[in-house]
Amino acid sequence: MKKKCKMKGKYLALALSLSCIITPQLSYASEVDNTTMASNNGSFINLDWTKLSWDNLDWNELNYGIYWYGIGNKPYKFIPNETNPAFDPSKPTIIYIHGWQPNYSLIKHRESFYFYGENAADSWIKAGWNVGVFYWNQFSDELSVEDAESKIWSPTARNSMRWRKSDGSYDVSSSIKKSSADLLYEEYVKALSGYKGSSIRIVGHSLGSQMAIRLTKLISDNVDSGAIPPELLPSRVALLDPYFSNLGKEYLNYRWTGEVARECVSSFINNKNIPFELYKSSALTSGLAGDDNDELKKMCAYTELKPLFHAPIQQVEKHYDGKYTYFCSYRVSSPAEYVGTTPTGNVAASARTDTQRIAEMMGKKYYWTQAADIFTEDVSDDTFSRSTRNISVSPVTGLNLNTYNANVKVGEYISLIPTIAPDNATNKIVLWQSYDDKVAKVCVNGQVKGENPGMVKIICNTADGKLQKVCNVNVIE
Repeated sequence: MKKKCKMKGKYLALALSLSCIITPQLSYASEVDNTTMASNNGSFINLDWTKLSWDNLDWNELNYGIYWYGIGNKPYKFIPNETNPAFDPSKPTIIYIHGWQPNYSLIKHRESFYFYGENAADSWIKAGWNVGVFYWNQFSDELSVEDAESKIWSPTARNSMRWRKSDGSYDVSSSIKKSSADLLYEEYVKALSGYKGSSIRIVGHSLGSQMAIRLTKLISDNVDSGAIPPELLPSRVALLDPYFSNLGKEYLNYRWTGEVARECVSSFINNKNIPFELYKSSALTSGLAGDDNDELKKMCAYTELKPLFHAPIQQVEKHYDGKYTYFCSYRVSSPAEYVGTTPTGNVAASARTDTQRIAEMMGKKYYWTQAADIFTEDVSDDTFSRSTRNISVSPVTGLNLNTYNANVKVGEYISLIPTIAPDNATNKIVLWQSYDDKVAKVCVNGQVKGENPGMVKIICNTADGKLQKVCNVNVIE
């Protein structure tokens, strides 16, 4: 079994390493430019042009954290207690988490949003979003994907929290005693302190999907303990060609990472009403390379992308296309859903698709496969075919709330708790809405915060939209 595990790690390492070193232009050379401009105080990078270089960073020093992006692919690092020109706490927010980055330190590269000749973040920003990236590339720069993976769950497993320099050496003297996910959680809470926006979306690509899941777990646990406000719960999580290694891990009591992640996602769906969408775009995350995690796919709104404009051997490029397609899809309308050659009148999953529809697509007997525009990177005319999967489904037949009339003081919270019937219903997600956020806001988990005196209706809908309940909330001084 150990031999299989080692061969699998070497297989994926070879694939990505060769892509990065031998043919880097395939996935990111178009982002690189030789000219940069640092800010006066050096606390963030401010570029006046489209293409992006990280050469002016000191790659012999550890640098991780959240960067907020501005128009034109401009990243501004979050610095506590400093105003960030690319972040507004009243706007909806999306945070992207990259995955394994073997040998990226050698070429001084970080991912950005410059894809196929366009700055994909621009359409999000113009629509009123904050767009951020959590960079942990020096930690995830390991020759073995499992060494990077272990840092998500434990700061002491395998190679601990060592990080890589641009000369290829590793700094093993780090005083960091927290996992990569714990570091992400700390940055997340600081960066979103006082957040007033309407939604938070967390997106993980490849190994970054495990980071996204573990981050959501830490947020959920700390909301439950009262350490952070429920407004910091994500309202949606996207997993882009997610990677989970095979076999049990000592640091997880010999459980598989995919197994633990799946258990977490199930809890988020059933207890926090967080919708999950999952997109598969390559063969690099399954078979000998990784755990297919089919049970996780069944929980999510699951879509198979078909980037056939890449050759079959170009699995690395297909792997990254999950990220490219998702972020580029926001600038166009949601793709049409078909059964065979017949449109259903519904839409399929994409970044642009409404969260209500993503929730409706979860846990069903269906999955979706890209059917049109599979030979070009253009997302504007993508369509998806709905297929049936062999799972039993128990539909929701009843919805009730713990109260239909409630009082709450300004600045305080009350909890609205839904009861779904039957108990074994397949998709128990509900979605909340306040008729007036200025009077009271409702979080994804049903906690309502009084904002200003007045009466407001809080709406609770089942994921399929067929059942609805209303609670009348009176906000008092």
